[in-house]
Amino acid sequence: MIVDFKMNREIIRLASPVIVGMISHTVLNIVDTAMVGRLGNVALGAVGLGSFFILIMVLVFGSLNIGTQAITARRLGEKRTDEFRHIYRNSLSLAFVIGIFFSVIGYLLSPWIFSLLSGREEIVREGTPYLGIRFLGLFSMVVIFTLRGFVYGMARPGVDMAVSIAVNMTNIILNYFLIFGIWIFPRLEVRGAAIASVISTVLGLFIYIGFINIRIIRHLPLNTHGRKLSANLMSRILRISAPRAVQSMSIIGFIVLLGIIGKIGVDELAISNIIFKVFNLSFMTGIAIGAASATLVGRSLGERREKLAARYGWHSVGLGALSMGIIGTLFIFFPREIMGFFTKSPETIEKGVAPFRVLGAFQCLDGVGIVLSRTLQVTGNTFYVMVSEMIAVWCIMVPFAYWAVVVRRGGLLLTWCGLFMYIIFFSAAMMWKFHEGGWKHVRI
Repeated sequence: MIVDFKMNREIIRLASPVIVGMISHTVLNIVDTAMVGRLGNVALGAVGLGSFFILIMVLVFGSLNIGTQAITARRLGEKRTDEFRHIYRNSLSLAFVIGIFFSVIGYLLSPWIFSLLSGREEIVREGTPYLGIRFLGLFSMVVIFTLRGFVYGMARPGVDMAVSIAVNMTNIILNYFLIFGIWIFPRLEVRGAAIASVISTVLGLFIYIGFINIRIIRHLPLNTHGRKLSANLMSRILRISAPRAVQSMSIIGFIVLLGIIGKIGVDELAISNIIFKVFNLSFMTGIAIGAASATLVGRSLGERREKLAARYGWHSVGLGALSMGIIGTLFIFFPREIMGFFTKSPETIEKGVAPFRVLGAFQCLDGVGIVLSRTLQVTGNTFYVMVSEMIAVWCIMVPFAYWAVVVRRGGLLLTWCGLFMYIIFFSAAMMWKFHEGGWKHVRI
């Protein structure tokens, strides 16, 4: 394939704001963990469990962004600009209804949910109010994710970047005042962290809606649709998004993987947690390029330029593999230095060197799977991507890890081979599907 630098620049232009927004969220996570960590291990454990559960809920119900982006990008290519207001109104309404419903349900069930997350009384006592408060803000995160799909589909990711930075910086500032009781604010500790998250995301939602209306909607032609809300459009968004919501539950498989690794030893579990945290830097690069690819491929399909869509997809794959491969190279050559940021134990660092290096070697291939999976989802092939990931997680990665630890009594590197097999299978499945070309003919 001949490299088209103009095409690459367009992909990078759309991916860069996404990466910046993700980096701001990573900074928030680091600062948030550091602040809560000063309250002690019980608070840190309670917030960690609660935040992780909320993340799963956001990934599941925020999957509406896939359906929204798919339809928006397709209409962008078809130049049916009069439908953008219609898409925006319906996706926003759908996200509000789903978000508010599960916010209320989650708040009412938060004591029961947290009792399932931990058997330690002190963590449950700290974590239950935290989870309840965070559930009150779930609706705002679901809506923000959905609006993200709309602006990505319109090739306007800068809007999301600006809002993400504003939300995350506001969260950090409010954390400082509400956790520790600075200035006129009471010392709320764990509850303060939850309240800060809710206030910042609700504020971010209002900013997001304002940005979209001022920067995008007001410049669009008036909607020609008679009805403001459409059951048909909402059902299409749900049909495309539902498999992605189910796929999000595969994160449970990675929790199971960590649980299996924990049977080897404390050091091995610590190493795996470090590797996952560092891997997030590489992962979000692939996600960002995948989001750009999805918009450009979807737009090209709307223009009925299938060959151009394929070229955008393969160029995006090349950029994703290259960027994640470069990061993987750092994993290969500097594993001790990277792990040294997280632990000072020489023994732990040495145990992690081999898994770190092997994971680095797989980053290039992982970039292929990540970019193509997001691209295929927005072309309407969410069911295929879901099935592929479920097979990779539950039929390959988890069973192999169980065999390696429980049956074979193997070490960390052997156990991590299950993850590497997951990467190989999933990336191969994505490449086959994209090369096969059936995605070009899916109607949205």
